[in-house]
Amino acid sequence: MGLFDFFKKKEQQKEVLKEEKPLKKENEPYLGDLTKTNNLYRLVQTPQNERDDVWKQVFLENIVKASFRCGDPQVITGPDGFPYFQLFLPEPNKSFQCYVIERMKDDFLLASGYGVVINPTQNGADWVLSYGDILNLHLNKTFYTIGATPFSSETNSETIVEKEEVLIGQPSEALLPQQTRQLLADLLKLNDINNPKILLLMRHKQGEDGATQDIVFNLTGKNFKDENTYRSVMQAIGWYLPRHYSIVGMDEESLGSGFMPL
Repeated sequence: MGLFDFFKKKEQQKEVLKEEKPLKKENEPYLGDLTKTNNLYRLVQTPQNERDDVWKQVFLENIVKASFRCGDPQVITGPDGFPYFQLFLPEPNKSFQCYVIERMKDDFLLASGYGVVINPTQNGADWVLSYGDILNLHLNKTFYTIGATPFSSETNSETIVEKEEVLIGQPSEALLPQQTRQLLADLLKLNDINNPKILLLMRHKQGEDGATQDIVFNLTGKNFKDENTYRSVMQAIGWYLPRHYSIVGMDEESLGSGFMPL
């Protein structure tokens, strides 16, 4: 979910990434919860192969308000090609500038388009959070939304099925904040989509209970040099969104005026 061999894998996606923005300077010092920081010290002593679901839950519960120090450089490009702010547990008996994820997300992470990597080493990291994970914390008070949601389980579908009722709207600020929309617009413009558009598509298939929803972009394979580039761009979009969101690319003509500029 949030872990991978952070420095071993090199799958750069430079052609689909946005330009990095400078960090916003915070005006007030951060004050973290040292009890949660101490909890993390104990947790990271557990070997990687012994970190079960309970360990992961407790770890995630503590990192939101714990005190961290930053890396040098503060922001690195991960093996997936995305930018991550480096956080480390403080070193004993050494002064440090405190960083707290709960404060960082509003001060600069969400605006700048950064994920977070915790305690990275040459062999991996204790945890890796995408921008979308940080966004989900902002919107839903948790990094990962588990369980049933209105979003479809399918992605990248480019057609509307027969006998399917559809309703078209726009994602609300509570679903997709303006600053995230801007990051996605910048990403797509860097990949030669000069007029990126979006809509929220709600579907109800005949004979089925309930409805599902997808965030739809005016993208198809024909907008790119090949299908692999299209899929890479869709994956890059997904990095900026909570993991339970479903995203779809459709030809703009198929839904007409329902698309609005990002």
